[in-house]
Amino acid sequence: MKTVFTSTFQDEAMVVLSILRSGGVEGELMANSMFNVNPLFVTDIRGVSVVVSDEQEADALALVRTYKSKNTQSG
Repeated sequence: MKTVFTSTFQDEAMVVLSILRSGGVEGELMANSMFNVNPLFVTDIRGVSVVVSDEQEADALALVRTYKSKNTQSG
């Protein structure tokens, strides 16, 4: 499994995971144990990560790059 995106906020990681799934890439959210205590803000500095299989890493990274470029343009 490869990490393709990390965020402090669960909701942003969920958006990215949804984008990946829409693009045909399966992934999972990974977080520390605080994830269940406060689902919108993770206190671990590692945050919430989106991980995908090794085989889908390149496709996932391309989708993440597109998301990030659109996200920075709108701000």
